[in-house]
Amino acid sequence: MKRIAVALFSIMFCSTFVLGGNRYNFNSDWLLHIGESSNPEAMTADDSNWKRVTLPYAWNQAEAYTRNCSQLSDTTMWYRKHFVVPKQWKGKHVFIEFEGARFGANVYVNGKNLGWAENGVMAFGFDLTPYIKIGKENVHEVLTDNDWSYKEKGV
Repeated sequence: MKRIAVALFSIMFCSTFVLGGNRYNFNSDWLLHIGESSNPEAMTADDSNWKRVTLPYAWNQAEAYTRNCSQLSDTTMWYRKHFVVPKQWKGKHVFIEFEGARFGANVYVNGKNLGWAENGVMAFGFDLTPYIKIGKENVHEVLTDNDWSYKEKGV
């Protein structure tokens, strides 16, 4: 069984790739776009001007400890990672696990919406197996909603 473990937070996002008990660092080479974007979950979306980050990364880190939490910036942001699944993984199950997403996260792989998760501190995951391309480029996207007025959509 292959797993990707990822943590998403309003001020950070970190990830680990786990495959059959082996852990792979999945934190480098993420792209970040703060705010809305035109069809960012599309495989062909232009991310050439997105900021390259290594996770964990606090998108609003310049504000840390400078003001009250209720006065920190809040918005949505997109994280994206391009990756290739090795050919030797053919026939294996690949999962992605998140250690948390504050306040909510909409998760995509190769343009396919895997689902929505809420509650910031709870772990969740998805089976990537039907949607990944073995030996070819894959694109993983995560939309996080950090609006202070966020209301759970699943209620």
